[in-house]
Amino acid sequence: MTDQRPIILWSHPRSLSTVFERPFLQLSQEFHVIHEPFTPIFRHVYVTKNFKFFNQIPLPKPSDPITVAHHFSPTLNEILTPHYYNEDKTHTLRVFVKDHASSFLDALEGNPLRSKEILSKFKHTFIIRNPEKSIKSYYKAANSTYKTWDKAGTPNFERYDFFSSKKIWIKESRTLYDLIKDTTGEEIAIVDADDLIREPEKILRKYCEMVNVEFKKEMLEWKEERVKIWDLKLSGSDLDYLWHKNAMQSTGFDKETNNYEEMECPQHVYNLIAKNKPHYEYMFQHRIKI
Repeated sequence: MTDQRPIILWSHPRSLSTVFERPFLQLSQEFHVIHEPFTPIFRHVYVTKNFKFFNQIPLPKPSDPITVAHHFSPTLNEILTPHYYNEDKTHTLRVFVKDHASSFLDALEGNPLRSKEILSKFKHTFIIRNPEKSIKSYYKAANSTYKTWDKAGTPNFERYDFFSSKKIWIKESRTLYDLIKDTTGEEIAIVDADDLIREPEKILRKYCEMVNVEFKKEMLEWKEERVKIWDLKLSGSDLDYLWHKNAMQSTGFDKETNNYEEMECPQHVYNLIAKNKPHYEYMFQHRIKI
């Protein structure tokens, strides 16, 4: 039987992970794409300590694929249960999920979710991007968000601290990669964003081969549009567009032209780049090579 497990693309901020959803959105009769299902739960439980939200999470049923009582269990079961269909209801769609590795990693600490039995239910993949670009892009987007909030008069309790040394999350991608690799023993596809932009067809073909997907040419081009599943629902004016502007305006991987290496930043940003470079380089050596 061919591998039809849900595909999960684990990422860190500003790694071009959102635009990597586009090839699978193109194949709407084959895939159901889920954008960052774990991140909102992570913010409620770990960041804002919203225990009311935590207590509202339903317990798993004995018939669920995952019966571990955990705040991520309902989402994992939603992904695993085959209930997404093509238009004429003739077959179920394979699920493609994108989220931040850090959001899931914290949930695994000392928890049965990190077992081989559960992790092996998914086809795990990663995307990475040189911190010279990803961290500068993150810094730029975060500052644009703060300015938008200031202009809109957004109260402090509705704001979120996007950019800090604890939220770069490249190290967390490395940690989750090692955990999944060591636990499952499976080969894991790692896409490097620069490689993807330079050789989109070759990289995507290899990625598809590794996750048991038939590559199709229409995965390489799409129309410029605002994708509804990317709405962030954050306080402020049109922040979902601000964070996903490049992905929304893109029409293919080779159209990504931003060069953040030339962007000037404060010294603490360069310090974060230097601190995270070894984690990026570690994953880079395991990337898809063509």
